[in-house]
This record gives sequence, structure tokens and C-alpha cells, in this order.
Amino acid sequence: MNQRVLNFFSCFLSLFFFIHFLPGLAHAQDQELLKHPRNMFFPPLTFVLPKAERTVLSNGMVLYLFQDPEIPLIKVTALIRTGSIYDPAPKSGLAQLTATLLRTGGTVDQTPQAINEALEFMAAELEFPMGRESGAASLSVQKKDFPRALPLLANLFTKPGFDPIQLDLAKKQEIESIRRSNDNPEEIAYREFRRFLYEGNPRGQIPTIESIESIQREDLVGFHRQFYKPNNIILGISGDFAKAEMITSLEKAFGGWGRSLIEFPFVSTPAPHDKKLIYYAPKDLPQSTILMGHLSIPLNHPDYIPFKVLNFILGGGGFNSRLTREIRSNQGLAYNVGSFYQGRIGYGVFGAFCQTKSSSTHKVISLIYEITAGLKKEVPTFEEMDWAKKTLINQFIFSFTSSASIVSQEMQLEYDGLPEDYLEKYQERVGAVTFEDLERVAGKHLHPEKSLLLVVGKEENFDQPLSSLGPVNRIELKKYQ
Repeated sequence: MNQRVLNFFSCFLSLFFFIHFLPGLAHAQDQELLKHPRNMFFPPLTFVLPKAERTVLSNGMVLYLFQDPEIPLIKVTALIRTGSIYDPAPKSGLAQLTATLLRTGGTVDQTPQAINEALEFMAAELEFPMGRESGAASLSVQKKDFPRALPLLANLFTKPGFDPIQLDLAKKQEIESIRRSNDNPEEIAYREFRRFLYEGNPRGQIPTIESIESIQREDLVGFHRQFYKPNNIILGISGDFAKAEMITSLEKAFGGWGRSLIEFPFVSTPAPHDKKLIYYAPKDLPQSTILMGHLSIPLNHPDYIPFKVLNFILGGGGFNSRLTREIRSNQGLAYNVGSFYQGRIGYGVFGAFCQTKSSSTHKVISLIYEITAGLKKEVPTFEEMDWAKKTLINQFIFSFTSSASIVSQEMQLEYDGLPEDYLEKYQERVGAVTFEDLERVAGKHLHPEKSLLLVVGKEENFDQPLSSLGPVNRIELKKYQ
């Protein structure tokens, strides 16, 4: 066989390969890409749970440390057992103002301006957030500036100035925020939902202009003295530092802040409603905001994980969940629809939400009731349960994407009083959820028939009156000048 014949066969084989095999490979890749995400299979994600190191300072402050030398930054976070649930009713808003002034009110020996300039010079970030059932603090600073930033943080914690001028400014900002609070229908819906869900409980208190105006500097001093104590704080530090040096620095910065007895005012656990309640807040808008929900089981309840999986199937899991699939994808009635479940200390909150055009308000409410109640009659399919469990297990990894989040997870675990091995066993517990579990928790813990429904919108344009669903309580939104 001469060379020309060999070249001919070589070209022929190459051409045959390109024509017959490469299109097949491309077709196979296209087919893989066109699969529905639910039908795509990946090997299970595995990872070793990172752990922060726990210790306690001499004054009782609990400390979590996680060393991460990758970037020359240090982040400090603090959790304080306090919150707006401890606001005296006539002074609702006190906890928030105290936290605001911790950041902006200076210290007994530093003006607010001096602190702002120091933070700006270091390009440091410092905040004091306040929630309903906890307070917090966070400091992010470059490693080289940490020796200057730590005493500043310690002074704000231990010797706040609560500057009267800054207090007056913060009160005006809070009052302006209240004046605008009826502009946003979503804000109205969640605020009023919370007010009636927790009716008669401090968790349902809403600051008013009168309550903010009544708050004086001595109220902030008293609130700080009552709750801001080292033995009431969990401190977390992550970033580029050496453990021994860090503990020495913390002992020096907070060493003069002695532990003392903390007397927490009694706050009862909110009680669930025993019947369906409907509230309507009129608002001249082309769109309705709908919230339906009720109190639920706490974070440490044995059914917490199965109920979390059930909520994921109902509306917490996005496009594949039942509420979104039916109301948004199949019927095109809403852009924003879903459900949520938050387990907290002593109780939990379950809810479903939707925003839809006025003319489909009644239909959407009926669908929310129907689909939620349907979970009590129709057990999720194997595909639904398998998808929910795998998604929750895989999402869990993203709770540990930074050294700060690793520390934060362990701080929250201690704050909530959960077992030390809670995080280690989380994925195993999700994976162990069965059909029987979902059927049981749906029957025991889903109560659309005793839920609170709150609607913000223009009833004249609804497809049917709300009264067809039951007695309606009308909320008159205050008009501020």
C-alpha cells in the first residue's frame, strides 16, 4: 500500500469520526444541559464541619475564636441576651435607641465625632444592631489596626456616653421612620401581622411617636446597665490573629468590666389563637399583599426538622415548592409567593405570603388555604421529599462560607441553648425524615383553620369580598402629617 493510499484512509477515518461521533457527544451534552434541575444528579457533597474554639474570659464573657490567616482582617461579633421584648410598653423603641446610641453616642471620654474619625481613619466598620430577642455588635478592621480598634469597642460597651444631641437626632430619625411606615404595603403587612399574631405579648409592641418622644437619656442608661454585662455577652472573633495574644488583649480591654447578676423581666411565651382571624388594612393600590400564618413549634422541638422539610415542600423551596408552582408557574397569579417557618426559643412562626393584583386577591387567598390544607390530606410524593431533603442538606454547607459565619453559627447555637452536636447531626437528621414524619407534623402543626390572615390592598377591586371568608376586622392606618 503506497503512501497516497494510507493518507486517503487516514483522512477518511478522521472524517468518519467527526461526522458520526462528535455530534453524538455534543447531543449528549445538550441533553444533559436541558434536563430539569430536579432530574439532574450529582454526587453527595461532603465536608468536615469547621469548629471554633470556645473559652471564657475571667469576667464571664464567653468567647469563640476561629483563626484564619488567609486575609489580614479581624472580625468581632457579639450576641447580647436582650432585645425589644424588654421595652417598657410606654417606651417602646427603647432597646433600638440604646443600640443606636451605643454606636453614635460617644463614650464618657470620647466624643461621637472623635470615634467616627478614628473608625474612618482605620477604614473600620462598627455596628450595634438590635432585634426583638437579641442585641448584637460587629467590628471589622484590618489586623494592623486591631490594637487601636479593640479599646474603642470596649469603651463603647463599658462607658457609653449617650450624647444628648445624638439622642435627639436618633429620636427624630425614628419618628420620621414611623411617619413613613404606612407608605410601604409590605412593611404594613408584616408589622400588623406581628401586632396581631403576638397580641397581648411584648413581641407585638410597635413603637409610636409618643413612645419615642417619651424616651430620655436616663432610660438608655438604665437599659444598658440592666443588660450590657460581660456575663450576658457571647463574643466571637475570626480572622488573622494568634490565640494567646488575642485572649491577653481581650482580658486587658474588658478586664475592668466586672460580672454581675442579671435580672431579666418575665416575658411569657406567645399564645396561639384558637380560631381563624381576618384583618384587612385598606390601601389604594393596584396590588394586594397577603400574609397567612400562625404560631408554631420552637427550635428545640423534636418535630423541628420534619416541619422545616414540610415547609420547604409547601413554599420555602422556591420554584419547585407547591405554592410557587401552582400560584406563580401554573396560574400566573403572582410574582412573589412562598412560605416561611422560623423556629425560635420557646415558640415558632409559620406563614405563607403572596403579592398579587387586586382582581385575583380572593382567588390567591383561597389557593393558599387550599394548598396548605392539602398537605394535611395529601402526603408529599417521594420526589418532593427527596428534593427537599437533598436541597436542605446541600444548602447547609453554605452556612459556613467564611470564618465569621463559622463563629456566628456556634455563637447562635449557644445563645439558643441547643445541644453542642446540633450542627454535626443536622444533615443526618434531615436525611432521616420519613413520609410518616411529614404526615404527622402536617397533621399536628399546620393549622390554616386557626390562622391569622392579613390583607393590605383595595377591597373594592377584589374579585370577591373578604367577608366571604369570615368576619373581617378592619385596620385603620394612621395618617401622619
